[in-house]
Amino acid sequence: MLSSWAYSRFYQLLQSILSNRGIDLITVNPVYSSLIGLVKYMRMYGLSSDCAAALVVARRAMRLNELPQSSITAYASVNEDKHIWSFWSELNKKIKRSTKINRRHDYFTVSNWSFLDNLSNVRE
Repeated sequence: MLSSWAYSRFYQLLQSILSNRGIDLITVNPVYSSLIGLVKYMRMYGLSSDCAAALVVARRAMRLNELPQSSITAYASVNEDKHIWSFWSELNKKIKRSTKINRRHDYFTVSNWSFLDNLSNVRE
């Protein structure tokens, strides 16, 4: 409860300071930003995991989509009827169950996501 109050108070103060200076504060939901950054941008641009997640948050603020690459969708299905975050949730569960990726640095070595094919689909 105190943590929630601290965050809301911080955003109120930040919004007040920025509005006095003519700057808009854009807030976005950071859900799956770390995973998307690791899978899509870390290896592509040679970024650290936190910079890749920040890139995802910035792209989300610019209202750009985070559709998965075709190299990943070949091994994990995308349901067109659901929100794209359901795909990232499914991929996250599969990666956690795999033995190929144990640390963030392991995402640099993944060039073929075929190891996901061996894992059964995770159902809730």
